[in-house]
Amino acid sequence: MAVFVVLLRAIGPVTHKLMSMAQWRAAAEADGFGNPQTYVATGNMIVAADATAAQVTARMDAIVSKLGLGPGNKAVVRTATQLQALVRAAPFPEAIGQRPSEIGVYFFVGERPDFGWITGYVGLERIHIEGEHLIVDYAGRGSASRLPGIIEKKSGVVTARNWNTLRGLAERAGAR
Repeated sequence: MAVFVVLLRAIGPVTHKLMSMAQWRAAAEADGFGNPQTYVATGNMIVAADATAAQVTARMDAIVSKLGLGPGNKAVVRTATQLQALVRAAPFPEAIGQRPSEIGVYFFVGERPDFGWITGYVGLERIHIEGEHLIVDYAGRGSASRLPGIIEKKSGVVTARNWNTLRGLAERAGAR
């Protein structure tokens, strides 16, 4: 079985009232996913499946819908290998070492996000394109930045995790 990491979009206090991580794990197991394991309470799950990433995505979208979440709570699925490659890329090593919670990693729902706007972007953040992902160094300005909204508007539907979460998911998925 292949190992997949599922990242749910738009998970927070409101959605926790509709679907707990325990409910999500139980529903994933009932749907045939092997050893579903959630990581922190922000919509991250590691599963095993004899399926493609597209099949896992469709099944997870159906599961969260049955649990009461809306169409905005999309599943973004990556393999353990893909997450490990992002960690190895480490485009901002000093920032990653000193303030990993201020590094945002963006995972897009669509297959080919549009990154053409980035070359003309003027802001204090540093942006790195890694395949079909963006890695952003917010340099202490994450909560004040307008960049997350711009990213979704210009590049498509997205979910983001900080570097600590990426690293934890990659380590756990890689160990399976």
